[in-house]
Amino acid sequence: MLKHYRSIIHFLGATAFLLLVPGGRLAAERAVVPGTIAVFPIQDSGIQLNALSENSARAVMDTCERLGRFLPVETDRIERAMEAVPEGSGEEALLKAAQQFRADLIAVVTVATDGSTFTGTLALRSVSGRYRQMEQNIVVRSRVMMNVPLKLAREMALIHRDRPLEARILETRNGRCLLDAGQWQGLDPGRYRVAEGGTITVVNNDRFQSLASVPERLAKLPHITIQKYPSYRAVVKNLEDQIDYNTNKKYSLAATGARGQDPEKQFTLGMCLVNPGANACLPGYGSYLTTSYMGFRNTTPSVGGIVFSTLLIVTHFILPEAMTKFKINFVPGIMDKDKTRAMNNLQIFCWATVPLTVTVAFLDQLAHQFKVNSALPPFFMTRNESAMVLSLFIPGGGLFYKGYRLPGWSFYLSEMFLAGFCVYTKDDKKKVLYGGIALGGVKLIELITAYFCPPSFNFFKYEREGRITQTSLSFKIDPAETGDLVYKIGLSGNF
Repeated sequence: MLKHYRSIIHFLGATAFLLLVPGGRLAAERAVVPGTIAVFPIQDSGIQLNALSENSARAVMDTCERLGRFLPVETDRIERAMEAVPEGSGEEALLKAAQQFRADLIAVVTVATDGSTFTGTLALRSVSGRYRQMEQNIVVRSRVMMNVPLKLAREMALIHRDRPLEARILETRNGRCLLDAGQWQGLDPGRYRVAEGGTITVVNNDRFQSLASVPERLAKLPHITIQKYPSYRAVVKNLEDQIDYNTNKKYSLAATGARGQDPEKQFTLGMCLVNPGANACLPGYGSYLTTSYMGFRNTTPSVGGIVFSTLLIVTHFILPEAMTKFKINFVPGIMDKDKTRAMNNLQIFCWATVPLTVTVAFLDQLAHQFKVNSALPPFFMTRNESAMVLSLFIPGGGLFYKGYRLPGWSFYLSEMFLAGFCVYTKDDKKKVLYGGIALGGVKLIELITAYFCPPSFNFFKYEREGRITQTSLSFKIDPAETGDLVYKIGLSGNF
């Protein structure tokens, strides 16, 4: 019981210290928080770009708020400061305005448009000199307007991945120190390593300040660096999910195709019902015709895919015949003196897997149409799972789904050959075992590849790309002292 009362007294004493020491009011004064950032959206003449600039600034501020390293200055204070800055002023005027907030960093957000492409720039500048190593220009681009704020916010989150927690020592008393870092920065009671060597123990904290037991050697320093890093991966994942959602909304067949379409339903019906019937009428070419059922505005055939799939369909019927110099009966199951049991099994396998081949031909034509029409496949928000399910039932299916036609055909041919080998030699258990192991290994590799490989569509990769480097090339010719010409080539870019 006495130990319990001592714990209560210890807690109350620590709280009183936090509240009563000079400058130690816990929460209230946002100005004492280190790492304050002022985010300035630069206005443009257009209403749309102004709104986009403000949304981008808000997204950057929200990211900083979530990661707990740079506390954003309130929006209303930023707006009042922007009103006082003369129009056309440069960064120097914004730096002076930020000094009024006692900010350590400013982030200047500008957006522009060039045709169908939107460009966002985030310029980080140090006010106090403490974060001079963070000064940089970040440029992102997108054809989806609402992805610009998300991409700038994602880049801001990635900047935080190597940011430890820096805390100033505000007060020292009785072997304990008051630090200007607390719950907002992700600091909880417990032990932490510091970059200067040794550990500290946080006893109690509030939103922006903490009471900690600090070794005497460290207590004499003006500030310490606590080796606690923000959980940026979850923030980046959330932002990328939003980018994917916006991208899918713009490039899905529901948006790019004919109105009133249900891409998921038509994809399933087209693959399972329409495509087999179309290929029964026009082998190979029917797979291309089926793609129009999906609602593409512009369908163009892949001639190479049609020719190749047609040859494969023909091969299904004539392969056993060709292997026996056309001596056996054409129909599977009807035996004659030239048709062995192994050949009959192979013939049955070839005829039975024709629907599989026409399905692969359909997926190949679809992969071509998706790239030509800049459209994303159905079920794209769960693309990895969808690709793996397709590959589970259709050789190469997941690769075609993500736009990889040549790898898709490679997996298809490999698995069909190994499956046919197992069927043809099924009376030889040793060969079947080796063939089955090889088939299982190839299928496993396909499933892993289908799940983890990124989509190959360039318009999608354009939206997922990170910051870009804008470069300019210069060329100059100067005479040397010897009379010879000196050729100079320069390449410059933002960093």
